[in-house]
Parts: sequence; structure tokens; C-alpha cells
Amino acid sequence: MNSEPANTAHEPSRGIDPDLIAGVIIVLGAGALLTRTSDMPGMTALLPVTMLSALILLGVLLIGRCVLRRRRQTVAAIKVFDNAKRFIGIVASIAIYVAAVALLGFYTSTAVMIPVVAWCFGYRNLKGVLLADLIFTGGIAIIFVLLMGQELPTEFFLR
Repeated sequence: MNSEPANTAHEPSRGIDPDLIAGVIIVLGAGALLTRTSDMPGMTALLPVTMLSALILLGVLLIGRCVLRRRRQTVAAIKVFDNAKRFIGIVASIAIYVAAVALLGFYTSTAVMIPVVAWCFGYRNLKGVLLADLIFTGGIAIIFVLLMGQELPTEFFLR
């Protein structure tokens, strides 16, 4: 396996840097979702505001790194992702997941999304996927329902 980065410092960059596109999408998406937290109660909004603010900061850092890399052209490029189709798939998955949470409920959407995304990324160990799904979804339920006393979007079969 080759450990060398695909782009070296001596290669001229062509087109738009995919990291720049990713940074812009992350900042715009997180910023749009951050506006939706203004209607939430204080404790409910704490986690999404923190996570979305961190995403915006990381997106800005990604954009800044791309700009500095273009200016210097002396440092080897380190790509966040190498496959544009996979990146588009990730963005589409996130959009479908957000829509599914509102339509199906949080736990159902999460329980379905984890194995589907793992399969799409090539992970085929059924036991591992189901165990990760159970641990993640169960952990979220423990944190939000038992520890924080917060309700997440109601499941479609309980409405």
C-alpha cells in the first residue's frame, strides 16, 4: 500500500479543491441547522448548538487550510477525502437521515441508518454492525431519556 499523498507539493492544483467544497457545505449546512435550534428549550438546544458550532469552526478551519495551501504551494496536500462520489453519498445520507428522523422518529431512523451506511462503506460483518447499532442507539437512549430526561422525535408507530 502506498502511503504517499495523491497530490504532492510539486503538482499544480487543478480545479476546485474538494476540501474547499466540503468546508463550504459543512459551514452552510451546520449554519442552516443552527438557526433551527432557536426554538428549542435551553437544555435541549445545548448539545445541538455545541455540535453545530464545532462543525462550523471545523469547516472554517478546513476552508482556511485550503486557502493557505493554495497560497504556499510548498506543503504536500492532505486530502480529507479522495472519492467525490463517496462524499456525495455521505451528504445524501445525512439529508435522508434528517428527513427520516422527522418522518419515522429518531430511534427507528438511527437503527436503520447505521447498518445501511456501514454496508455502503463496505463493512460486511453483520454481527459487528448489529452490535454497533445496538450500542449506539441504546447509548443515545440512555443519555437522552434516562440521564437528561429529554424526549427525541416520537417514533412513527407510537403516534
